[in-house]
Amino acid sequence: MTYRIAVDVGGTFTDLALLGPDGVELDHKTGSTPDEPADGVVAGLGGLAEKAGLPLAGLLARTGVIVHGTTITTNALVTGTGARTGLLATEGLRDVLLARQGARAEQFDSRSAPPAPLVPRHLIETVRERVDRTGEVTVPLDEEGVRRAARRFREAGVEAVAVAFAFSYLNDAHERRAAGILAAELPGTFLSVSSRVAPEVRLYERTSTAVLNAYVGPVLRDHLDRLARRLADFGHTGRVLIVQSNGGVVDLDRAAERAVDTLLSGPAGAPAAVARVVAEFGVPEAMTIDMGGTSFEVSLSSGGATGIITRAEPAGHPVSVPMLDIATIGAGGGSVGWTTPGGLLRVGPASAGADPGPACYGRGGRDATVTDADLLLGHLAGGFGDGLEPSADLAGRAIGDLGRRLGLGTVETAAGVRRAVDAEMADGLRLVIARHGLDPRRLALVAAGGAGPVHAVQLARDLGIPLVVVPAGASVLCARGMLRADLVRYYVHTLLGRGRDPRATGTDPDEVAAAFAVLEQRAKEDSAVGGPPPADLRFTRMADVRYVGQVHEVTVPFPPGTGADAAALEGLMADFHRSHERLYGFAQPEAPAELVNLRLEARVPTPSPPSAGVPAAVRARPGGDGTQRAWFDGAFQDVPVRSLEAVPVDERQDGPALLAGPGTTIVVPPGFAYEVTAGGTTLMFAAGRERAEVLAALRGATPEAVR
Repeated sequence: MTYRIAVDVGGTFTDLALLGPDGVELDHKTGSTPDEPADGVVAGLGGLAEKAGLPLAGLLARTGVIVHGTTITTNALVTGTGARTGLLATEGLRDVLLARQGARAEQFDSRSAPPAPLVPRHLIETVRERVDRTGEVTVPLDEEGVRRAARRFREAGVEAVAVAFAFSYLNDAHERRAAGILAAELPGTFLSVSSRVAPEVRLYERTSTAVLNAYVGPVLRDHLDRLARRLADFGHTGRVLIVQSNGGVVDLDRAAERAVDTLLSGPAGAPAAVARVVAEFGVPEAMTIDMGGTSFEVSLSSGGATGIITRAEPAGHPVSVPMLDIATIGAGGGSVGWTTPGGLLRVGPASAGADPGPACYGRGGRDATVTDADLLLGHLAGGFGDGLEPSADLAGRAIGDLGRRLGLGTVETAAGVRRAVDAEMADGLRLVIARHGLDPRRLALVAAGGAGPVHAVQLARDLGIPLVVVPAGASVLCARGMLRADLVRYYVHTLLGRGRDPRATGTDPDEVAAAFAVLEQRAKEDSAVGGPPPADLRFTRMADVRYVGQVHEVTVPFPPGTGADAAALEGLMADFHRSHERLYGFAQPEAPAELVNLRLEARVPTPSPPSAGVPAAVRARPGGDGTQRAWFDGAFQDVPVRSLEAVPVDERQDGPALLAGPGTTIVVPPGFAYEVTAGGTTLMFAAGRERAEVLAALRGATPEAVR
């Protein structure tokens, strides 16, 4: 009977959640410490221990698992503070990484430039070796050439080395041998081998993934080492698990080896929490927004599950690893307002971050931010974490300075900042909705993060979304989701180039079954920690499929409950045609298709607590909190302020209102109604409608009925 703790280190705040052996949850919010993130983690654990009525050492001694989500790797990539990295490539292919396939991200902008390469050309070394497109060795590895490259890396002060050879996904012998030589020649240097990190077709993407893993690997490794030592000093002897971009968790060693898997470590916690919420109300499709202090993340879920993508371009650098389909926009509570040379108001993507933070925090910040504007408009009534009391005077000074540059008054400027950031986020949401071909009238908007519930209803109104859902503990939703994250690993096997007919009609079910058997055996070995594999280890089989001649694939799961026989392959192809039509508007069932990669998800579910329990922070109690002047529809008006804990359960009430919760404020504008459920979830919808009516429409009514 032990505790389970989740820690989500963000750019501005560090969020913590605790799940007790009796199922009761507690949470805590504290400021992040960018210079040394472990300091913020320890401080947050101290605050959490105080709420649990235990000394820090006593809490950690009784904690079996700490789940850690972090932005360490993302920040290193975005700020360019990763390790000094070298690349060892096949002779003749030195510029694969720099050429970027000859494409521009903005193909119609002749002046657009790619991001600076993570490895400059003078740190790219080549070596004679060759594996052909069938996996046969045609030129042996020049081992002395690898040693010469190692000497040059040493002289250049390289901290990490990526190894990426041609066709190594078919035969990794040369990469393995080169890595062994580099390890001997460069002890302590972080090594990233492409056939281990991304063993699949496409040399450029595989090289980029290996390089990115090397670039952020030492940063994550050093952070995890420091954190593990700090926790051990306070008596923690349990496991520390790291959240991956796919939403699952892995042990420290695996996370440090595959740092590239943690680029969305923090935001990846939200979908697990959202799945419980949408299941409670039976909402089939939901869009989740997580607006924190630094960024704004968006994800879509269908049937409670968020989609997985296998290719992405964080900060413009392609990676081929499984990641939750989460889009990030540079808009948060700390986003800075500024003026263009033409005198127009813009907000973000620059952020005040945790240090100094928004001006109203009183930590030396002078720039006008979204949080400052929200405070002046009367939209903030909840807590900020760590007992922080924001200063309206300091916020007014910062917003006033921005207003003078615009020729506007303070209140008008604050309202402009609010409108600008809302418009920026709404445009981003429209793109996500359009890309997935969805009807916003059939969606529920789930709001999370400290700033999400402040802006959610306005976004829903702009987009025509009929229901806003704010879960209990919304400001720490990612941490709450991490509490229940499963152990997850992904494996891939490329079929192309293995001497087979690539057309689906010539695919050998025995070949597919044999490949999956190998992947499953690897998964069992990886999950067996000093004993047999877990009895509840579950597998999900998938394949990347495309029409012959296409460049990119669609990832399709095998039909549930099937193996990899001829019938399963036939069902897979039928699902591929349907997925292709949904994504791109057409399908060609008569055209030949091919399987490019086989993918395996290996999952060990997290045990459920004895009872779900109502989170301690949202247990209902009577009482109200008075009124506050808030800006709605171009003017200030007196608005009721209610403690979220004080709102009667399952009682529909009309706005406007400000619901003050721990770490956030739920803003209910005029024209909207709200209800709070027994579990602490707040539902908001148009005034004049009933909760049951809105939910029934989302569960399957026609689009006309949703209007």
